[in-house]
Amino acid sequence: MVNLICCQVDFSDDDEEENVFKAKPIDYMNNVNIVNDPYMQKNKPSNAIHVNTLNSPSLPNQNLPNTNQLVGSEKTMEQFLDRLLHESVYDRRIRPFYTDSKSSKPVDVEMNMHINTISGISEVNMEYTVDCYFRQEWFDPRLTYSNSSWKHVEDITLHYDLVNKVWTPDAFFRNSKDAKSHKITVPNRLIRIFPEGRVLFSQRLTLRLECPMKLQKFPLDNQTCTINIGSFGYTLKDIKFEWKKNVDGSPSVTISNKLEMPDFILTTHNSSVCQRKTSTGSYACLEVHFYLKRSFGYYLVQVYIPSILTCLIAFVSFWVDHKAVPARISVGLLTVLTVTTQSSGIRSQLPKVSYIKAIDVWMSACLVFVFAALLEYAVVNVIARKQELKRLVRQSERNKRKAQMTPKLPSYSPTNEKVLVIGNRLAHMNSYNKSDIDNHNSHEALESLLQPNRSGSIKKNPQSNHSLHVDSVVSISGVSQQSVPPASTPQAPPLPPRDDAQMVDFVSSFLFPISFIIFNIIYWMVYLNMQVDNN
Repeated sequence: MVNLICCQVDFSDDDEEENVFKAKPIDYMNNVNIVNDPYMQKNKPSNAIHVNTLNSPSLPNQNLPNTNQLVGSEKTMEQFLDRLLHESVYDRRIRPFYTDSKSSKPVDVEMNMHINTISGISEVNMEYTVDCYFRQEWFDPRLTYSNSSWKHVEDITLHYDLVNKVWTPDAFFRNSKDAKSHKITVPNRLIRIFPEGRVLFSQRLTLRLECPMKLQKFPLDNQTCTINIGSFGYTLKDIKFEWKKNVDGSPSVTISNKLEMPDFILTTHNSSVCQRKTSTGSYACLEVHFYLKRSFGYYLVQVYIPSILTCLIAFVSFWVDHKAVPARISVGLLTVLTVTTQSSGIRSQLPKVSYIKAIDVWMSACLVFVFAALLEYAVVNVIARKQELKRLVRQSERNKRKAQMTPKLPSYSPTNEKVLVIGNRLAHMNSYNKSDIDNHNSHEALESLLQPNRSGSIKKNPQSNHSLHVDSVVSISGVSQQSVPPASTPQAPPLPPRDDAQMVDFVSSFLFPISFIIFNIIYWMVYLNMQVDNN
């Protein structure tokens, strides 16, 4: 055991020039209180200087005196803190419980967190921002004051500047991209010591952390973001991290009741203990997992409903007449451009990943439907033009046949102008002189002009004196009956040709909506039930 020596130095006024050194050795082998030593109190000169060699670098293996024996007679808090944290008594460079022997035990650091806000969740950069209170607790026997005159004080809250005089764990955030400590209006950090040597260190931090995301189900996805806390330099032999177990059973990580996020809902969270092994050793670490569920309402209103309406507008164009070319072309082009613009806006908010996302499938399907509707009109237009060409060819052939079958009637002078009278049975034709009909002196003169043939006679209409119903062929003098072609049997009018273009539009007006409904059923069933491993 090394004896600790404290010297009393006396500078005599008479020997000022020669500075005669007078010292008397004092033995403090058994941790004698220097301040209350009777010899020092009795023989202490007015200009005496006490030199404490407890932490002298030349004595590395010395047994340090108990702090409780060195602190006890201070009458003010200032004197107490100055003595407690004096460099000669407390060395912040050495961790608690450190010894040169192999039996040195590590420091157990308990941590807890309170989350104020979670914001800035970015899919493009795959990061998020957390504002939190980060608290650490550990035991440092060098700061024990339970046996001092200040033991009645339950805890002592130190000034934030005194943090630099106390040993603190080297905790850092492994997955942080950026971090800052708040300094307005003063540095937001607290350090508090308790009589048994327990130390509480709390600070407010804003952390920008990475959050790898799996976006296969976007925007129907759930994400898991993590806070990873580790020791930067101390290995497991020196320091261990644990989540604090509260007496009331509350979790180590608490969330503010006012926490709100625009895009996500925090469903739950949990904390765990882990270890990280690197080339420099094994290190303690703690993790917090936040399970986030994306809010679907924004994407339903801004993406899905507008794209559905755009597809319905494209389907409505099937009911517009295919001859209205400007209307059909305008609707088709506008719907294609609208879906393309929506798809570009969504892609700008997402990272350039190699896998297919749910929103990509939806927008691609909508684009296919509206583009197919535009192509459908192109097909209808081609069919309509071909059908019109066939109709013109048939009309031309029909006109030629009529021209060949039409008889050549003899020409008559104006005095002998003929009038064709068609009977209600449409069986024969008769011709007669108009000049004879215009003579209305008597019905007998009119009847004498008309010579009925052997197959029928002319009947008068009782309702009109000038109307004649002819049931048979009446020949007039000067006209040969052989010049009129024989009557043909009456036929039913031909049916109009089928319009293939309208038929294509009619089929498409039902086929496209039904296909879109089937796609919706498959899409929602698949992506609502899909499971993606976010670990």
